[in-house]
Amino acid sequence: MLKGFLLAIQFFTSLPVRREIEMTNHTVRRMIGLLPLIGGLIGCVAACVIFTAEFAFAASPLITAFLIWLIFIILTGGLHLDGWTDVSDAYFSYQDQGRRHEILKDPRVGAFGVLSMIVLLAAKFVLLLDLASKDQISIAWLIWIPVISRLMMAVSLTKAPLAKQEGMAYFLKSFLNGRVILIAGAVSLILLAVPLTFSPEQWPLLCILLAGAALFSVISSVFFNRAFGGISGDTLGASLEGGELWSLILVWCYLSIVMG
Repeated sequence: MLKGFLLAIQFFTSLPVRREIEMTNHTVRRMIGLLPLIGGLIGCVAACVIFTAEFAFAASPLITAFLIWLIFIILTGGLHLDGWTDVSDAYFSYQDQGRRHEILKDPRVGAFGVLSMIVLLAAKFVLLLDLASKDQISIAWLIWIPVISRLMMAVSLTKAPLAKQEGMAYFLKSFLNGRVILIAGAVSLILLAVPLTFSPEQWPLLCILLAGAALFSVISSVFFNRAFGGISGDTLGASLEGGELWSLILVWCYLSIVMG
């Protein structure tokens, strides 16, 4: 389990793990099963940093929003943003599936990729800034959002059809079985329940986030099947980034409109 966690850190974060870990059935399955734990780690780091900043120098809403926004980018090393830009370039090329897959392989970023990344990052920052300005930043949803998004990634990688019989998604999927979802689900249950014990009044928000993530996962799966013939490493990254934005929109709608 420890090797799987360290492998997950190596693959899905920018944190240095100076240890060579063999990729076997056991380590890869645990790596994917522990993806929600990576989300919990990112959320906890963000929460610790912003509350330290609040205690140390009474950080303004602008600084608070910027710190959260920046931490989510730094800790993932922009890995999933790369998938978002590649998928945007490929989809908005309006070419057939074969040509879209060629564009996904192209290391260069086109105009559509740049524009879509600007919109994604700007939308996240504006939502965080508005929530921070209303003093609605909560440890609970800071942890829930990255945990749930990575739970959906683990499910998609295990169950969704592949777009091609090559690439990173194909390589990882060859190791996986149904137990991966059980591990990811169990880890997520713990990570979702712990913040809820400290903020029990936010249980409706957790239910909304889970339902919203399930809906987004279904819609994105249908979209990627039609547009690309299935999932790939890039579509998984794009789905995670889009899912996090969607969850942040749901948080904003619930706290700013419903709870108003």
